[in-house]
Amino acid sequence: MNNRVIPISLAVIDREQRDRLEKMIAANPMVRLVGDDAEEMGVLIYEPGDSVEEDMPHIIHALESGQAEDVYLAGDVADPEILIRAMRSGIREYLKFPVEENDLRAAVMRTAMRLSLTVDDTDKGRILTVLGCKSGVGTTTLAVNLACALNEREPGRTVLLDLHAPMGEIPYFLDLKYDYTWGDLVADISRLDATYLRSVIAEHESGLHVLPAPGAGERPDDHTLVLILEQLRQSYDFVVVDAATPDEDELPKEVELADSILMAMQLSLPCLARVTRLTESLAGQDPDADRRLRLVANRVVRNGSIGVPEAAEVLGREIAWTLPEDGETVLSALNQGTPVVQAFPKSAAAKGVQALLKGLAPREKKAHKKLSLPFSSFFRKKGKNSDTNDNLAGAAL
Repeated sequence: MNNRVIPISLAVIDREQRDRLEKMIAANPMVRLVGDDAEEMGVLIYEPGDSVEEDMPHIIHALESGQAEDVYLAGDVADPEILIRAMRSGIREYLKFPVEENDLRAAVMRTAMRLSLTVDDTDKGRILTVLGCKSGVGTTTLAVNLACALNEREPGRTVLLDLHAPMGEIPYFLDLKYDYTWGDLVADISRLDATYLRSVIAEHESGLHVLPAPGAGERPDDHTLVLILEQLRQSYDFVVVDAATPDEDELPKEVELADSILMAMQLSLPCLARVTRLTESLAGQDPDADRRLRLVANRVVRNGSIGVPEAAEVLGREIAWTLPEDGETVLSALNQGTPVVQAFPKSAAAKGVQALLKGLAPREKKAHKKLSLPFSSFFRKKGKNSDTNDNLAGAAL
């Protein structure tokens, strides 16, 4: 089911019923109320009034074009002619006044189910989760430079999420000043939408967007993290996650939802043993994880005691990419607060990241839809009918 918080717009004439609906929306974690002048409409709850003939063509067009995710008719009267017209246009829900909380919740659940079945995956960004087989193998270095390399292709369309535990370090790699973290989203998750998300995001001088980690504290709970990740990939082409090394008996949401999983490792016996245990654990919990998982050997030296072919044979799987040992360059870039791909673009480390990026095959640039219809007319109602109703409370049309 769609896990995002669904926005709801109210075009309701009856002041008492509008207040009642606002309280129900505030109490329901699945939905949030948006203002009359918001750029998004979400689900429109519409009470037909004197201007219904003028409104309906706009409402039907908004629903057919996808600018309204769903429409619920509401009121004291279920006018048969309006209901038939609504049903033919794809409007499925009718809420009878006074709206009951269970009726609204049921309608929202049906909407969430429909949205989950019609999501176009080609319209969503890709989540690239970078994790290490153990601490100290260069996970954050890889995540930061991968995100910066992606951002160079289309500035502002990549976001870097810091989920590294116990404390994120991405701001040090970017010399980044920031005011907010994902902790602010967790504290007020019911407000999460594209506008609120952008107000929390920090922007690097390169155009890379970053969602830093709080200074201390636990990671978000699974449901909250899913909401954050889904909102990020609705807003960006690429979401690069700097993830903590997972326990062998857990499947973190940033791994479960990832389109690509990059596991950083080094060519050492402890790393090979740890990679073996982690890959077996991940595959056991999510068989599809094996298809999405790619190994990245970091700090590879020439003529090392363990070579890439030997390591791959031990692991029983391909090592997709290797990044050469370039410690002096990487350390210099870190101390400058500048990614290697920007500070030393011709270095061996930067070329290794660029080669890795080519293998990930980024998506083509896509168009971003914007609201264009005069929806403000729905909120200028001046009257309503008051005939008897026909008991269609909370019904799916």
